[in-house]
Amino acid sequence: MPDRPRPDRAALVTGPCPDRDCDGPSAFQTQFMFTESAGNKLSRRTLLGAGAAAALAVGASASNLPTAVAAGPKSADWAALAKQLDGRLLRPGQDAYYSALKTFDPRRDVQRPAGIVQAAGAGDVADALRFAVKFDLKPRPRSGGHSYVGASTGNGVLVVDCSRMTNIHYHSDKTVTISPGVRLGDLHDVLDRHGRTIPTGTCPTVGAAGLTLGGGIGVEDRLYGLTCDALTGATVIGPDGRTYQCSKDEHSDLFWALRGGGGGNFGVVTRLSYRSYPALPGEIFRLSWPSDDAHRVLTGWQHRLLGGMPKHAWANLHLDSSGGSVHPSITGVCWDSSATAEIKQLTSAIGRSPSGKQIWHESHAGAMSWFAGGSAGRKRQSWSAGSDIVGHKLYGSRADAIIRAVGSWNGSGSVAAIFDPFGGAMSPPSASATAFRWRDAIADVQWYVGLGSTSRANLDRAAAWLKRCHSAIGSASIGAYVNYLEPGRTHVSDYYGGNYQRLVAINKKYDPHNVFDSRYSLPG
Repeated sequence: MPDRPRPDRAALVTGPCPDRDCDGPSAFQTQFMFTESAGNKLSRRTLLGAGAAAALAVGASASNLPTAVAAGPKSADWAALAKQLDGRLLRPGQDAYYSALKTFDPRRDVQRPAGIVQAAGAGDVADALRFAVKFDLKPRPRSGGHSYVGASTGNGVLVVDCSRMTNIHYHSDKTVTISPGVRLGDLHDVLDRHGRTIPTGTCPTVGAAGLTLGGGIGVEDRLYGLTCDALTGATVIGPDGRTYQCSKDEHSDLFWALRGGGGGNFGVVTRLSYRSYPALPGEIFRLSWPSDDAHRVLTGWQHRLLGGMPKHAWANLHLDSSGGSVHPSITGVCWDSSATAEIKQLTSAIGRSPSGKQIWHESHAGAMSWFAGGSAGRKRQSWSAGSDIVGHKLYGSRADAIIRAVGSWNGSGSVAAIFDPFGGAMSPPSASATAFRWRDAIADVQWYVGLGSTSRANLDRAAAWLKRCHSAIGSASIGAYVNYLEPGRTHVSDYYGGNYQRLVAINKKYDPHNVFDSRYSLPG
């Protein structure tokens, strides 16, 4: 029985996607940033016009790309594309266009894509990519539209909107196959009817595709592994419209890259298949301490995590602030077991009893619904954020520096450092087993600003706060999470560590002409 009535998750959560899963862009659109000068990349027009297709014939799809690029599309060209599609093409001036261009963050509503293809299936995706190549348009795939940097939209781009591709098929062998527009809330609704689950994040409107491609951190990852660990196969449409069926036995290099390599590279995913796991009930708990105990909670939480937290337990740490004082809390769940023992261990490691405690039992569906934040998890909102992968302990003066940095916020809105625990079932695969590199890390931390205002001055304060937080964690950070991208990162390799060069080579193989060329993509 709960110590108190079940709390409202919306009142406890800081963030657009509770705690961990702004999946970033969906389909195969990623969200990372690196600095590029004018000389870093040849334009696709220059590359193809110079007859470079032969020089780059190592790519599996090179021979099918045109050797010259047509001028920009005219009205008749757009009309011909619209006639080809089973879905819809939306252009500026159409009423539906202005609704369709919106992503989860209202700040991106000012972007004006040249066109939006609302794909009905893989054939539409292939047609859209061929059109983009022919007319030198930058393709921007989308399903969930939760990219931290708005990577699934832009001015003058061709948005390949997969959000209407929402098929979910549960099979007798307990696997599930989905289309790229499937959202996490809908996926779990179907799986729960069969008593099954896939370890995912919790925000219900996040696209399953984008989350998977970045790795997929969530409340069941210590129990079952990352979302990408459940992936057994995928279909990818290459930049020339060619189809690749990917698994551990077929196009295994591309399959490796799909599991944690982010998006915006290689092609557009149009089908994903997963193994599923038993959906277990959970006992949820929330513990809070006064501001004076922030150092104790930060260090004690790590001590417990590193000292034997069982894989059925998951507990993340929040350091919340609206400026000045920092409020520490831990929210966790014990799957198919009582939370009492874990709370006792956490309290012992911290060395101070919590000032607030809540415990209650939920079915699996109820637990996922609560972590999703109810209606608040579906509301569009603006935020600014970044991340670090915690590779070394945050004790002593470094812990103090982090707490000071979190409390230094001086803008409109509130901030949080949200630490998600690694370990458990995430750890047995080697760091190079999938493109997700950080399995042996302690945790990831999301530095999150809930923007009370989107004025230029407040956005500048958010950027300055993020910089202070990165400085405070210092060398204890070994990288960043590709689903929590930020403009301040200087190079995409920060998100991949030792797997970066292998990903670059795979990208050059499957997209040799850099069709998926954006400031957020792997270099070609």
